[in-house]
Amino acid sequence: MNRERILLTHPGTSKPKYLELRVDGVELRRSWWTGAGKPQERMKSFGGGRAAREALEKIVTEKMRDGYAVLRDVAATEPGDVVVQCATPATNGIVAFALHPDGGTLAVARGIPDRVRPRLGSEVQTIDLRTGARRVVYADASRNSAVHDMAFEPGGSHLTFTVRNTSSGGDTSHTVELATGHVQRLPHTPLGRDTVAGRMLVSDDHTLRVLGPDGHSCLDLPAGEPSRTGTAALSPSGRLVGLIHHPDNRDTEYDLEVWDVDTGRRVLGAPYPFPTRADNARGLGKLMFDRTEQLLVASGETLGCCGVSVESGALCWTIEDRLADVALAPNGTRLAGARIQGPVIVYDTATGQPLEPRFVVPGEPSLYYRTVEFSADGRLLAVGDYPGRVTVFRFDGLEFTKPGG
Repeated sequence: MNRERILLTHPGTSKPKYLELRVDGVELRRSWWTGAGKPQERMKSFGGGRAAREALEKIVTEKMRDGYAVLRDVAATEPGDVVVQCATPATNGIVAFALHPDGGTLAVARGIPDRVRPRLGSEVQTIDLRTGARRVVYADASRNSAVHDMAFEPGGSHLTFTVRNTSSGGDTSHTVELATGHVQRLPHTPLGRDTVAGRMLVSDDHTLRVLGPDGHSCLDLPAGEPSRTGTAALSPSGRLVGLIHHPDNRDTEYDLEVWDVDTGRRVLGAPYPFPTRADNARGLGKLMFDRTEQLLVASGETLGCCGVSVESGALCWTIEDRLADVALAPNGTRLAGARIQGPVIVYDTATGQPLEPRFVVPGEPSLYYRTVEFSADGRLLAVGDYPGRVTVFRFDGLEFTKPGG
C-alpha cells in the first residue's frame, strides 16, 4: 500500500466524508471534501521527506481514532495488501475481536475507563468494513473486566462473548442480537462450535459440556474447579473434544485428553507434551484442532506454539516464540501467529515451518500486537494492535515460500 498518498473515509455526516493526505517531497498536502463538493486544501512544508511522512502517519492515526478509515475494494486490492485500516479510541488496546462470517463486519472489544472510579471496564462495538460505520453493542464501565472468547454465531445474526471480572476471576457470557441490539445473558460460557454437526462446547460451573443442535447435552466432562479447567476445543466435525488441564488440577491423572463425543470414550490420555516451561501451562490461551483432526495446536504467550498428535499425544513441532495470538486458516494448511512485537508470521500447519511473506501493520509503530483472525472464507486476515488499530489484509492469492527460498 502506498503510504505517501492515503485516502480516509468517514461514515458520518458531521465531518467531511473524504480526507486525502499526500506527501510531495518535503510537503504534506491535505485535501477534504464531501460528495461532489469542491475539495479544500492545505499544505505544510517540513525539513525533509521523512519528517513529512511521519507527520502524515501521525495525522492518519489521529483521524482514525476520530472515526475515519482506509476502505478499499478487496477485489481491487493486491494479495498481501491492506483492505481496511481503522482504529478505536482504546484505553488498553484491542483485547479481542471477531470477523462476521460474510467478512463484512468486525466486532472489537476494548477497555473503557470509569469516569468516577479507577476502574477499567469493557466495551464491544461492531465496525462495518465496507463503510467504516461503528455501533456500540455492549458497554460496562462499572467493574474491572475484560472481554474474551468473542465469536459470531454461524448464521451471523448474533454475537457471543464472555466478560471476565478481573478482580474476582468470575466469567459471565452474553449474546447480542445484531438486528435489534438486544443483549441477553447466557447460562453457560461458550467455548467453540463445530462447522458440521451444529454442536457447541460450553463450560458450565465445574463441567465441560457438548450441546447438540437441540440444546441437549451430548457429552459431559468433569473438568475440576473453574479456575483450574485449562483450555478446551471442539473439533471441526464436532466429533472430538480436546482438553489441556491446568497443572494444579488434581481431578485427573492426565494433562492432555481427547474425548470422542459420540461414544463418550476418552481416546487419548497423555502427559503434558510440551518441551519447555511446562510449569507455565496456566498461560495456554488457545487450543485448536486442524482440519484433518489429526493435530492439536496449543499456544500461549509464555509457551510459544506447539503441534501435538491426536492419535498418540506426541509432540510434532514447536514454535519457540512469544505469540500474542494464533489463528488457523479455514483450509487448515496455514497458521498465522502474531508475535507480541510483530510481525504476523504464517506457518505451515503440518510442520510448523515459518513462511514468507510476513504481515506488518503499516503506519505509526505498534507497541505490541494483540489479536489475529481469518475470515470464514480465508480471503482476509485481520490484525489488532495496541493502541487500538485494526488492519485487514487480503490473504488469498498469496504464494508462500520458505525463508530464503
